[in-house]
Amino acid sequence: MKQQAFDSRNQEDFDKNTEALSKALSTIASDYNIKPTISELSRIAGIHRNTIRLRQWPIQRLEAIKEQRKLEELSRKLKKGKRQDPVSVLTDKLEMSRIEVVYWFNKCNESEEAAHALEIRLKKLRDSRDHYLQLSENGQLEISKLRREIENLRGVISLLESERPEGSA
Repeated sequence: MKQQAFDSRNQEDFDKNTEALSKALSTIASDYNIKPTISELSRIAGIHRNTIRLRQWPIQRLEAIKEQRKLEELSRKLKKGKRQDPVSVLTDKLEMSRIEVVYWFNKCNESEEAAHALEIRLKKLRDSRDHYLQLSENGQLEISKLRREIENLRGVISLLESERPEGSA
């Protein structure tokens, strides 16, 4: 009973920390003056850094914010009206493409991991379904066998009743 109380309290703390992290991440994403680091996230959310490190999604979101800021910075540099030499323009484009390749590589890895997890789950569900279908078929066979036996017993009872003299009870 006490463990359930702790479980509900732990779940409340987990949910509260998740909400604080989400709000802090949105604050960091919207304000360019705040560095997208775990220390800043910890300070804004009021949660210890080690608690944040135990969760993967806030760290991944910080990395995405960093990548987004790099892309925007490179985009701003390219939009500046001054003429740049071709080497620096190509270097900037190369850097932007490198960042984009890293982004899509990470997305691909995440998708592969998710697909693998879903395949494992699907296999378990199929195995479970097959097991319960087999149990159901066995049960149906048993029911039909028992119904045949009941019909045979009814036939024997009716035969015995017909052979018994009418006066004897």
